[in-house]
Amino acid sequence: MTKPDENKGTMSAFTQAAGRYIKLLIEDTRLSIAEKLTRMLAAVALCALLTIVGTVALVFISVAAGIALAGVIDPLWSFVIVAGFYILLLIVIVTCRTALLVNPISRFITRLVLPAPQKERSNDQSAPVS
Repeated sequence: MTKPDENKGTMSAFTQAAGRYIKLLIEDTRLSIAEKLTRMLAAVALCALLTIVGTVALVFISVAAGIALAGVIDPLWSFVIVAGFYILLLIVIVTCRTALLVNPISRFITRLVLPAPQKERSNDQSAPVS
């Protein structure tokens, strides 16, 4: 039979180990959240930067296209054509927003937050059929 003092020491050691394990789990969770937030904020910052630079480039390209078309047709109509192209592009983006915007963003966040699924390994050791 075990003595009450030995049980008390065993329980104390178990309690200390469980407490240390819980602290480590909390620390791991905090580090995991910090890593995921860092990756998400870096992606948001990159998208914002690319949007700004892309917008400036698009403005210059649009003006250049309008000026180039002005040599062929009336300058007013050349800029109307450029604006019409962007309105058409906007309609396509709004129509296909799920495939172009929602799905890629949801996949990115899902990959970031959830762990990758484990591939099932087959225990079949037979030779492949050729």
